[in-house]
Amino acid sequence: MNTGTISLLDMAMTEDLSVQVDAPLRELIRLMQKNGKGVVVILKGDIPVGIITERDVVSLLYTQTNLDDLVERWLGKSVIAARGERNIGYALSLMIENTIRRLVVVDEANRFLGVVTQQDLMNQLEEDFYRSSLRVKHLLDKLRALVSGSRADTISTILEKMVRHKISAVPILENGLPVGIITEKDILKLAGREVPLTDSVTLYMTSPVNTADLETPLINIVKEMNVRSTQRVVITDHNGMALGVITSRDLMRNVELDYNEFLERKLKYSKEVLNLLPEMLIEVIDTGENQLVVWANEKALGRFGNGIIDKDVADFIPAETWLKIYNELARSGKVEDVRFKKENSIYEFSGFYMRLDRNAEKGRVQLIMRDITEEVMFATTDTLTNIYNRRYMNEFLAKEVERGRRRSAGFAVAIADVDDFKKVNDTYGHPAGDLVLRKIVEHMMENLRKYDIIGRYGGEEFLLIMPEVDKHNALLVVERMRQAISIEKIELPTGRHLTITISIGIAVFDEDGNSPDDLLIKADERLYKAKRAGKNCSFIV
Repeated sequence: MNTGTISLLDMAMTEDLSVQVDAPLRELIRLMQKNGKGVVVILKGDIPVGIITERDVVSLLYTQTNLDDLVERWLGKSVIAARGERNIGYALSLMIENTIRRLVVVDEANRFLGVVTQQDLMNQLEEDFYRSSLRVKHLLDKLRALVSGSRADTISTILEKMVRHKISAVPILENGLPVGIITEKDILKLAGREVPLTDSVTLYMTSPVNTADLETPLINIVKEMNVRSTQRVVITDHNGMALGVITSRDLMRNVELDYNEFLERKLKYSKEVLNLLPEMLIEVIDTGENQLVVWANEKALGRFGNGIIDKDVADFIPAETWLKIYNELARSGKVEDVRFKKENSIYEFSGFYMRLDRNAEKGRVQLIMRDITEEVMFATTDTLTNIYNRRYMNEFLAKEVERGRRRSAGFAVAIADVDDFKKVNDTYGHPAGDLVLRKIVEHMMENLRKYDIIGRYGGEEFLLIMPEVDKHNALLVVERMRQAISIEKIELPTGRHLTITISIGIAVFDEDGNSPDDLLIKADERLYKAKRAGKNCSFIV
């Protein structure tokens, strides 16, 4: 089957598959028993805010939770949702990447449209298994170790095994032979009936058991699952002894062998290990028309939220930036150390592109991201005053000179120095001196134009860069700032008030020079003219 021809909306079921957040757990379980899908979506209005599955019901019974509790208390599990127009191949990838068996389907406004399960996909993908020569033996080493029970076990014992091992079914063995099986669906039937957990498992297990030997073709198991609406088959050896359980999830991972090989190459480390990494990892499917986030590690979800899943990358990376990145990825297969700003944070990421050319996917993109806001801040910002530091100001000045040369645009630089600052430190101590510097910066910022740049250039020395000004306007800006500072009373922690003044020297491009050094030298000369003239003044000639 061409997995790109059927949409999730074509397959999604809605009946008895949702409850509102103020419903009791008992009502949710009743719906789950009725719908046969092993899942109920929790809604707030039309928006899915949670999901509860058969496995959660197992845990509720194991912990003897009061079923009259409201559903809203159990919203811990995040919702993985996909838009209704997505195709089967994309849904397959999303389920495998996020280790889920049910996918919530939503519209463009995130309103609930229905649910698609692995079993639904199995029904659609059955013919893909006809093309496969895989048999059960080819999957044996990928199956988890067998966890089984015996006729002597109680329901409580089985619940404990399901919860501890995070499994959906426990085969019941007698002398190694499967005589029954109890599944999450069986447990769901017990929920709400107040069945004693001390009852024998034999009263509620399913028997006989669906089994398959190692030589059974996978297509036969798919047919069995589809006909019987079951999600698992017990695997036995030639003597009928139980070896393991094969689930619909195991089969989904092997729909196409080339996809499975891709996963093995890509996942050098397991998803659990990827979640331990300090970087944010985001995996993207390139459909040819969109680039959609299909998986993100816990670090990325913690930063951007679960809502990025099934969204276009350009929804959280600026669209213009992503277009450039995507073009480079498609051309060379990788990008390195790309930076972008989102809200108040700066991110740096690298990524690589793997071409697949499958029905549902043109390729995969793996992005490795980290927040470098603090690094950039420490590299460019003065920690005391929280304005730019000397290094950044020098870089900015060099760029402004180049811009001025290209466009014949004038700008001015000014060096401001706090008058008699040494006396402040000597008399009142360095903490008082630090406070004075911070207050002066506040008043400077209040009296500059929004596009002027200021940085701390030395101990009590500041550099100001004023784009697009001539001598006259530069002097007006600087004088407004100087006068505002001179009339301000700065209160020290002791309660004492100080009046502080500054002296300023100004130079203009390119009248006073056409290089950073020329401008700084000229501004410095005029600063000392101001000092010699009695301080608290500005010189521009």
